[in-house]
Amino acid sequence: MRAQIKKRQRNRRIVILSAVVIVAALVVVGAYLLSNLGGPTSNLVGQQVSSSVYHAIYAASQSGYGNVNQTLMKRMEPSTGGSYTSGGKPIILYVGADYCPYCAFQRWPLVMALMRFGNFSSLDYMLSSPTDVYANSPTFTFYGSKYTSNYIIFQGYELQDRSENTLQTLPSNYSSVFQHFGGAYPFIDFANQYVVSGSFYFPDQMTGKNWTQIAQSLSSDTVVSNQIVSSANAITAAICKVTSNAPSSVCGNPSVSGLTTLLTAYHPSPGVSTGTATQLAAQATGNRSQYLVTSWGADYFLSRRLD
Repeated sequence: MRAQIKKRQRNRRIVILSAVVIVAALVVVGAYLLSNLGGPTSNLVGQQVSSSVYHAIYAASQSGYGNVNQTLMKRMEPSTGGSYTSGGKPIILYVGADYCPYCAFQRWPLVMALMRFGNFSSLDYMLSSPTDVYANSPTFTFYGSKYTSNYIIFQGYELQDRSENTLQTLPSNYSSVFQHFGGAYPFIDFANQYVVSGSFYFPDQMTGKNWTQIAQSLSSDTVVSNQIVSSANAITAAICKVTSNAPSSVCGNPSVSGLTTLLTAYHPSPGVSTGTATQLAAQATGNRSQYLVTSWGADYFLSRRLD
């Protein structure tokens, strides 16, 4: 009898131990699925970006120069008037809104490009509007962000929050330029020498993904990583243009310097003749006439759809 009691007790302990192991395994698997396989969760909105996500983007920013899309440089438009500078550094201005799904995409390459010139000490998670197109696209917010650089000043304004309520007011010295180029989100101004209005790509490739997935994919060959990296290179080239190609470790990269040359070719300054611009573009593209016809049509279609 005593042996049977001990056997039952032993079997009970085995059952309890097995249940504990199963529950622990489910917790681990659930956490993994939540952070790596599931979509983004709203409870992270407004929380500081994790070190793992930040370092994944940073690592890709330092190595992901090879993917270029020359057509993106045609989206840059020259601006007129005085240059935006502070303390002798060119100002990179961003205007957007937390709810904006197109801003959701554009912030990824902008953050990646800015990491090549400095560092964020504060950057928070954000999701685009849950009711707009491409709902809940994972992104960041520049509201309350902090960025330092030896080469540039970054000023990011999020004019509306995720519910489209007023969040910030754009200073008057910036609002005139913003309105001049259509007053649409997202908007990036490079020291008031070049601007780009609208997103380079649609955020459809981010649908259903979370921040960790996108950040980790930046070092691989996927559609979303190619879009983000090529956009980051285009933004980097424009920044190099206003920093007089500093630092050389960034601006001297062949992928970036080639795009900077294209920027000059497509939008020559008053001191560059049309003949010189044509020659520069021909060197960069190989077949300029065909390139302009095909890429301009695609760019125009994209910019119209984003208006």
